[in-house]
Amino acid sequence: MFKKLLKAGAVLGLSAVVLTGCATKSYVDEQDAKILEKLNAIESKVTKIEQMHKEEHPKIVGKIEDLETQVGNIQAEHADLKKQIKAVDEKAEKNAAAIRGLEDRVGAIEAKLDRLSENIERVMRKSLAK
Repeated sequence: MFKKLLKAGAVLGLSAVVLTGCATKSYVDEQDAKILEKLNAIESKVTKIEQMHKEEHPKIVGKIEDLETQVGNIQAEHADLKKQIKAVDEKAEKNAAAIRGLEDRVGAIEAKLDRLSENIERVMRKSLAK
């Protein structure tokens, strides 16, 4: 009888293990299905991103090239403006030097005029005194 009880217990235990295994398998299958669903969603997003990359990358490269061209043009214009400013500065320095020279000459002429005026006054005083 003890043997029958052990056999019955063994059969029940084995049945419980099999049922638990089946329950576990269905749970695992459910989890696998959820994971596969998420994986498919991620793969779909990756595919969309790759497609966007294929479409947008050439446009972006074109825009970058346009911007580089514009930068080159601006740099050339900047260099030209710097040359023009340098030329204007040099001309202004020459003009300032010329103005200083003219001011010196005017000062010298004024000094000569003052001396001539003094001489004329002296001569006139001498003439009037006689």
